[in-house]
Amino acid sequence: MKTEYDIIVIGAGLSSLMFLSKMLKQKTKLSVLVLEQKKSITNNQSFCVWEGPGLIDIEKQFKLRAKHRWEKILIENNGEKIKKDIQPYRYVYHDGHATLKKLSRQIKGQVETLYNTKVKRVNEMGKKIQVASSNGNFSSRYIIDSRPKIEKSEIKSEYIQQAFIGNEIEVNSNYFNKFEATIMSFSKNKTETEFIYQLPFTKKRALVETTLFSKNPNLKKLQSKHTKNLKKYGTYKILKTERGIIPMVLIEAKKNKKIFKIGTSAGMVRASSGYSMRKIANWLSMHKGKTLKKNNLLSFKYIPNPLLDFFDKIFLRVIKNYPDKSPDLFINLFSKSNHKSLIKFLSDKPSRTDIINIIMSMPKGLMLKGLLKKK
Repeated sequence: MKTEYDIIVIGAGLSSLMFLSKMLKQKTKLSVLVLEQKKSITNNQSFCVWEGPGLIDIEKQFKLRAKHRWEKILIENNGEKIKKDIQPYRYVYHDGHATLKKLSRQIKGQVETLYNTKVKRVNEMGKKIQVASSNGNFSSRYIIDSRPKIEKSEIKSEYIQQAFIGNEIEVNSNYFNKFEATIMSFSKNKTETEFIYQLPFTKKRALVETTLFSKNPNLKKLQSKHTKNLKKYGTYKILKTERGIIPMVLIEAKKNKKIFKIGTSAGMVRASSGYSMRKIANWLSMHKGKTLKKNNLLSFKYIPNPLLDFFDKIFLRVIKNYPDKSPDLFINLFSKSNHKSLIKFLSDKPSRTDIINIIMSMPKGLMLKGLLKKK
């Protein structure tokens, strides 16, 4: 195996694979090496997006196939239930394993991939960059770095984290409404924002997650709460498990002429929600028709939307400083806004009219507190 490449990619996650599948020519002259620390593509993650008019068709653009879609959603808090038929939009679930596997197949033959390879150091050496790994040393002109490393100087907002523990379960009776996705069912919690997220695939099978927005989430405590939440379904069989912690923060990645950040550390995760797939797709659509070459990697730099960042900064302040009130924020948004405006806002594609609709739907007093609260 050779040791010198044009580009080395650290991490074979969603952002890296979506980028490579879209921007590499079928018969590329580039030599690309992908280093992934996991032993293989795992079966412990999911990717969800809103789909519909005015939004990029991710399935079509990236040749993917969603596992399930819902045209009805539910959000509830303290006995108040907000149900919405969101047609012509849909809430769409992509199985993580199937998605990453399909994207990997699309770039097969165009890149070399080393799994079970941990990156130890990245050193800039003149015109080259050396990557020291558990499988040897490699060098390249450029690095695409998807590691979720965030430096303090890159943080431009409050920093909180979204922790989640979920299971796809199968129950004995017809328990679930397979046509309705529960986006948020809030639990009583004065110090953190806590809710249950339920995606039913059939009457007997669903993904159930317990989610927490917190400054310092404790996964052990969250697991205990999640186990307790599952008891309401009676006897169940666990089919799949997923867990993780996602940073909810606005990021401005440092400029570097040789190292190109991608994914979480580049700000490609929506700060107010923790969603990334739609953001990545929107970013790549801005470079439609371009091809990755030896000298144009830095031209693909991710540029955030200043207006959406402004709203997200306020959201994060509210969630951090008034966690007992944050359910009111989401209830207001889902109950008072036009669902088309809300979905386009959540998908980073709002019009001016959509923005006005969202502003009018927000609890003004709470948002003003978030606006005036100093970091």
